[in-house]
Amino acid sequence: RNGGGGMARRMAGLLSVLLTLIGLVVAEGIDCRSIGLRVAEVYMDGPIKDIVWLEGKVVFALTTKRTLYRSSDDGRKFTNVMSMLQDSDTSDPPFHAGVEAMYPSDADSKRLFFQGAGKTHWVTYDRGESFIRRKLRMPLGGVKMHKTRGDYLLASRMRDRCYAPARAGECDVDLLVSYDFGSSFRRAVRRVSQYDWGPSENTVIYSAFP
Repeated sequence: RNGGGGMARRMAGLLSVLLTLIGLVVAEGIDCRSIGLRVAEVYMDGPIKDIVWLEGKVVFALTTKRTLYRSSDDGRKFTNVMSMLQDSDTSDPPFHAGVEAMYPSDADSKRLFFQGAGKTHWVTYDRGESFIRRKLRMPLGGVKMHKTRGDYLLASRMRDRCYAPARAGECDVDLLVSYDFGSSFRRAVRRVSQYDWGPSENTVIYSAFP
């Protein structure tokens, strides 16, 4: 299925391979057209950190400067969509502004969760035609999308003391769960290490410190 998280990552991997091949072609001085390659030059504000390829010719690209770009024509042209992400230019030290990571949904090809670099995050239900802010007042360490339920999310969160300049004691990580696509989270497990959704719909597999 072309819009899910697994397929999106595979397409991004294929694109990376293609870009590598194009680089080799350029290095060898070969005319790309002569070997059937179409190359479109796209300028962004930094190196690409991640790419998500969806159905409907939609492509998202995230740069190392935490800037999100969107294409609706299979990557021929990209548009900076940060102005559509409410509060994406607001930083809350020690956190940064912008987008940290993208998580496409296997359950619904139109949905993505965009993890902010700070305490604000965003979602889209329509492949980026619009975005909704999720102001959670906490940073997230990572997100796991459910494979069959589009509203279900797992996320990790470091305790606030972990970000203190003079940190003392252990830095614990909580496992959070959301059943409303990130509108709200509740703590499920303290001091978690690894986690993921289990084989059945409402099970979670995790390891935690005692």
